[in-house]
Amino acid sequence: MNMDEVFNEIKVERVYQRTRWEPAFDRANTPNDWVAYITRQAGRAVTMPFSRSVFIAQLIKVASLATAALEQD
Repeated sequence: MNMDEVFNEIKVERVYQRTRWEPAFDRANTPNDWVAYITRQAGRAVTMPFSRSVFIAQLIKVASLATAALEQD
């Protein structure tokens, strides 16, 4: 995957997240909440046996969650 593809996947996931959870939900999260969400998804990235597709999908979620956290004031 090249950088443009990665950023596109992150954008697609972020649009999904905005649709699934309203902006008010994101605004209500604390920094601790964001770190907990990111850590949880990062932990799901490594499976036994290892799955490259799961790894990629989870890291896209991690990047999207980090983006959501950065979008908050």
